[in-house]
Amino acid sequence: MFAIDIQHFSKKYRGKEVIHDLNLQVNEGEIYGFIGPNGAGKSTTIKALLDFIKPTTGDLAIFSLDSQKQAKTIRQFTSYVSSEVRFYPNFTTLELLKITAQLHQLDQPKKAINDLIDLFDIAPHKKVSELSLGNRKKIALAASLLPNPRLLILDEPTNGLDPAIQHRLFNELKKRNAQGMTIFLSSHNLTEIQDYADRAAFIREGEIITVQTISKETSLGKLVKIDSKTLQTQDFPASFKVLDHNNQQWRLLYTGENKELLQFLSQPIIQDFTVQTPTLEDQFLSLYEGGNLK
Repeated sequence: MFAIDIQHFSKKYRGKEVIHDLNLQVNEGEIYGFIGPNGAGKSTTIKALLDFIKPTTGDLAIFSLDSQKQAKTIRQFTSYVSSEVRFYPNFTTLELLKITAQLHQLDQPKKAINDLIDLFDIAPHKKVSELSLGNRKKIALAASLLPNPRLLILDEPTNGLDPAIQHRLFNELKKRNAQGMTIFLSSHNLTEIQDYADRAAFIREGEIITVQTISKETSLGKLVKIDSKTLQTQDFPASFKVLDHNNQQWRLLYTGENKELLQFLSQPIIQDFTVQTPTLEDQFLSLYEGGNLK
């Protein structure tokens, strides 16, 4: 079963189409990355999926339930943390978590609440108005995990978190995922996606441009670093995409055959080279920016 199934989703604002015929499927039990620059349509897609906004066209479903028609049922087993976190300012952390437990009718939630307070190093008796963005984000993450949802949707979850808390968060997400939780992770932090996601969709200008399995075996080609004093951009075949060029150092993504790569690298004008598996950041640069020439 698909945890998320989006078919032919489009969205218009004031006559302008910001999402165009988007199709996306997330398998139950996956950690799925959703990657794109600001304005690409990530948050719009999530909001339509959760019935915060209405699609112009298309069908969106969570565990085979219609996102618009059955939103109330979906919210019983789905948690969401937005990129911008807001709470009523006079509540304390502990009060908010207790309210969350009551809303989900959790039985004897005290231990689960205390465990999450310890996990995220939260001050339980401080009011929200006294807290920084990072501390408010920690409350939101704790509240999202408290009911142990079947689906967890996170939009830029590590904004404002220090590295130690980020590490704790992802250890907890890996544990919950191993227990069956599906996690949909929208993030600009490519390292997060590289390290934790099973697959990732790349979105640009409201369209999915590729979906990649996050593994060395299925990466987008090879990352090639070349040292040459005389090579020019026009000297590279179409199977190379320049990611960066600074003086005589080149970083390129190569998507052709190994034989052709070896022939190219054997030229005497190339002083040195390395070939390695590209990171998700290299793939991101290739897909979005077309490289950075200097």
